[in-house]
Amino acid sequence: MRAQTLRQYLSVHTWAGIVAGFALFVAMLGGALTVFHHEIERWEQPATRHAPLSLAQTEQLADMVRTQFPAAREQMGVVLPNHSPTPFAYWQAADGTWMQARLRLSADGTAPSLAIGGARPGLSSTINALHYSLSIPTYGLYLMGVVSLFYGMALISGVIVHLPRVTRDIFALRPGRNLKRFWQDAHNAIGVLSLPFHILFALTGALLCLSLPLMMAFNVVTFENRLMPQIPQITGSVPATIAPVDGKPLDLKALLARAEHAAPGLETTAVAWTRYGKPDAVAEVYGEANDSLGVFSAVAVRLNDGAIVGQHSPGARDTNHAVMSMIYGAHFGNFAGDAMRWLYFVLGLMGAVLVYSGNLLWLESRRKRTSALQPAHLRWMARATAGVFLGTCLGIAVAFVGAIVAPSLTALSIFVGTLAVSVLFAAVTAPAVAATGLLTATALACFAIPTVDAVFTSDNLVRSMAAGDGVLAGVDLVALAGTLIFALFARATWRRARRGDPNSVWARPLPHCAPPPEAAARGPSTPPPAESIDTGRNAA
Repeated sequence: MRAQTLRQYLSVHTWAGIVAGFALFVAMLGGALTVFHHEIERWEQPATRHAPLSLAQTEQLADMVRTQFPAAREQMGVVLPNHSPTPFAYWQAADGTWMQARLRLSADGTAPSLAIGGARPGLSSTINALHYSLSIPTYGLYLMGVVSLFYGMALISGVIVHLPRVTRDIFALRPGRNLKRFWQDAHNAIGVLSLPFHILFALTGALLCLSLPLMMAFNVVTFENRLMPQIPQITGSVPATIAPVDGKPLDLKALLARAEHAAPGLETTAVAWTRYGKPDAVAEVYGEANDSLGVFSAVAVRLNDGAIVGQHSPGARDTNHAVMSMIYGAHFGNFAGDAMRWLYFVLGLMGAVLVYSGNLLWLESRRKRTSALQPAHLRWMARATAGVFLGTCLGIAVAFVGAIVAPSLTALSIFVGTLAVSVLFAAVTAPAVAATGLLTATALACFAIPTVDAVFTSDNLVRSMAAGDGVLAGVDLVALAGTLIFALFARATWRRARRGDPNSVWARPLPHCAPPPEAAARGPSTPPPAESIDTGRNAA
């Protein structure tokens, strides 16, 4: 391949990574944690860790909602207790407003009542929202679809650029004084070894995030406005019409039994009722089949007699439902048990490291090697890298602590507040100081997770391990591993600042090369030394 062509691909690789890098880091870190969404949801609610609501209480919740809110009889869904430790019902009011309700029990477990209103997003829900939309309402989902496309461009162009030396350097990891070579080796090794999975993440992420705009475009361009009315049948299992039949609606236990009989191996997660109490009433039971790549399944049961009127599950669905379910399963990694989920967790973290190391390489390749004072755009890029990337790690760790210590605060407010403080701290300090401080703070926050778990709840790491509770013990163990990793990175960053090449944005700031902000704003009173003038020779 010609040198000019390689340079063009390198430019695409660099700028696609830079443009999408900050959003990608948040999405990758959030995605790695979202693999264990339900485990985190259980950990963050100490009151229901060991005593989730029963199926009978869940049905009681549904009956109370239908009694107090007649509009819920037309359409209502319930998340089951094996999917969430605190099941909730959701429905659409007569004015179009979406409502939520949870069952609130008295101290002795009797006299249940409804807690109406949308529950505040918890820690697990916030991390999930950070993954797929950066917690930006409405348009964040589409933004992440575009970011996924940029990510795919960066992956493909990176392979083309580094392909000539991949076979020689793929397993090379050369630490030492040449930090650019070390980060280049790490970046290339992670990128190549995890390439198939990350291409899969980018492709399925783009499809999941941009599916609605794509369907709207195809509806107008190809299907002459006939596609959108068919979306419920395309995405669900309930047919367009249900033959009416008289009878008494099945209770929740019998309903789930009918669905599980129709789809053996189905682990039910939610139920949605439509036209409850009418002759054509139907319930759609959702679940997961963990022995298939297409894990997401649904069974439509006619409510008054238990007849199966629709189904998409492994071995009993059309091509459309099979492809859609495989896209979900391939993106979230819940199709092959815990081993695959741990693999996806590691791959998500590797993706975050890939993006972070890409920013470090961009900075290292553009620094002035003959001057301690680096160009302003490099200093600000280094500050942004430390503030956003490391601030995201700190924000999520603090949100874990806040879920136990301050449950009245939302996880999103804790995350955003911590991230804002981190970015501000990075903006007013030297990059080396900001990176070291934020890494140290993240290590302390990670250590605080098992600490507050032991102090503020009846559980602790030793007790959870003795009881064989892998979920609660796993959260604390991962937090302790994070403590060690971030502490080692903080130590390495500070050593690099003190002993590494002084002509770098990551070097310890020296008084003679760090003028006060007001002096920098006025401009130098005397001409700078000739050797400190950037002639452009070292900018590439």
